[in-house]
Amino acid sequence: MSSRASGTGWFLFQRVSGVLLVFLFLFHFGLMHFSGAELNAAAVSARLSGNLYRAVDLAFLFLALGHGLYGAWMVAADYLHRPGLRLAALIFCFCAGIGLAILGTVTILGG
Repeated sequence: MSSRASGTGWFLFQRVSGVLLVFLFLFHFGLMHFSGAELNAAAVSARLSGNLYRAVDLAFLFLALGHGLYGAWMVAADYLHRPGLRLAALIFCFCAGIGLAILGTVTILGG
């Protein structure tokens, strides 16, 4: 069986993205709560004007969405036995991912 058919790639994605998310979360949390600056809309806007912060926040957004929605899909696939319900769950996860990715990207890039 190929690694694609066995799901090895998605297994590795979940593990690697989980580890990366821990580090991105710690960076994000430290920056927002322990940087010494007051946390308000102006401070967040100023931080998001820098490309490093945008890149980190975009990585955080896409890894969190991919990791979370794929995990939700796996739970749905385990518990939903009717093909129609599984398809509905897959479509929901896909549409939620696309919508949230667009919303988050527009928010981070300020467009």
